[in-house]
Amino acid sequence: MRNKATLINMISGLILQMFTILSGFILPKIILTCFGSEVNGLVSSLNQFLSYISLVEGGITGVVMANLYKPIVEKDEQKISAVMVTANRFFKKIGILFVAYSVGLSIVYPLLFKTEFNFAYVCSLTLILSITVLVQYMFSITLKTLLDADKRVYVVNFTQTLIVICNVIFAQISVWVYPSIHILKLISGILFILQPVIFGYIVKRDYRIDWSTDPEYSLIKSRWSGFAINLAAFIHGSTDITILTILTNLKTVSVYSVYGLVSNGIKALVQACLSGLSQTVGQAYAKKDWKELNQKLDLYEYVVFVLVFFIFTVTALLINPFIQLYTRDVTDANYNQPIFGILLIISEGLYLVKFPHLNLAYAANKFKEITVPAYIEALLNIVISVILVHKFGLVGVAVGTIVGMTYRMMFHVYYTSKIVPGRVQSIFYKKFCLFAISVAIGFMICSLVIPLRVVTVMNWVIHAILYCAVVGGCILLTSVLFFKKELTFFCQIFKEIRKERER
Repeated sequence: MRNKATLINMISGLILQMFTILSGFILPKIILTCFGSEVNGLVSSLNQFLSYISLVEGGITGVVMANLYKPIVEKDEQKISAVMVTANRFFKKIGILFVAYSVGLSIVYPLLFKTEFNFAYVCSLTLILSITVLVQYMFSITLKTLLDADKRVYVVNFTQTLIVICNVIFAQISVWVYPSIHILKLISGILFILQPVIFGYIVKRDYRIDWSTDPEYSLIKSRWSGFAINLAAFIHGSTDITILTILTNLKTVSVYSVYGLVSNGIKALVQACLSGLSQTVGQAYAKKDWKELNQKLDLYEYVVFVLVFFIFTVTALLINPFIQLYTRDVTDANYNQPIFGILLIISEGLYLVKFPHLNLAYAANKFKEITVPAYIEALLNIVISVILVHKFGLVGVAVGTIVGMTYRMMFHVYYTSKIVPGRVQSIFYKKFCLFAISVAIGFMICSLVIPLRVVTVMNWVIHAILYCAVVGGCILLTSVLFFKKELTFFCQIFKEIRKERER
């Protein structure tokens, strides 16, 4: 049943990300076509500045999750209630702080950065974009964390899928009726109110949470250590656009954001597929069953490598032709950036391959121990990006991200060997090298034997199928030769699920 729940979580996450990716391409396309690159760059820039509020969170979500694993396993309702009440009060304070921050940003941004838009235009758009974030921190995030920790990620995924679908439909209707970026984004913000409504119903129905319980702030005492982790994640996802906003212009920001649609989309796709695995590792650690934990880490690493190396290699081959097709009717900025596209894909791949080890550190509540490496990663990313952006532009910020990601990946592999008895670092690097060699061969075959020379929609689709077959074949061969144990395990899971259906 646990394996079945994990699979359902993964499938629901995959469905969510498929719709999210589609939405992520449809909505910016609407903005680019109807409003231009300058507006698209402005929206991307404002969203990144609004996301700064996540720094105030201080990594509390991961800390709360770590404190929920054990009481959920032990069905300790009193402890669960204490954690939930504490987290809820903390997030509501963040929500209040965010209101003040949003108002301040709406005034400062149009005064600080020169754009072709007037003060009222930028100010009002800033406040509208803040609605989504406000709903999340004030009403949704505590409930979502409980569902995630209890391996009920599918509830969150299906809810968000509904919101994504509605968002696309209403956005299209909005530009047909009255083309206004303000109205389009206001509708999007209002739709997110569905989150706390649905989450609240599920939690009230299935959990006995005593909201009158006194908060225990000692439960989240490690949040300041978690701040470093949160900072590193924030810098990875947000700093590039911030640096480009300050040192370049909104059209360059728009170019970055369009390539980011692809990289973030596939990253989210992989994360969705992995959504049910992190909780499994967390619960194994809570039981202190080192043999089981090592087995699950092996499987977790294998799944991550298969997904990352397959999806990201195919994406690296296809990203620039895709962007050419996507922006073929947009002429107010240069969207042909092939080197940047490949480097961006590499950086996101490096970000993901450390996930089994990062999630283990979260589950083990080792926030303090991994604080310094998180700061080092952030520093490397910022310094290198700022130095290189003047000469290399988009490529420079991508290189900065790659350097930071490489360092952080190596640290977490090392640290896992310190907290898990019997864990050897070479296990990770052996897998990394085998899959890297495998996809490198696939990449060369695709580039040299079946290159995409004439970029049309049909040619792109045909080459996408061919590239998937070639790269997938290389990975399958590697799995058969070196990872028979992992393949056997997943075959058994699917057999069990099929037997349950037949009953």
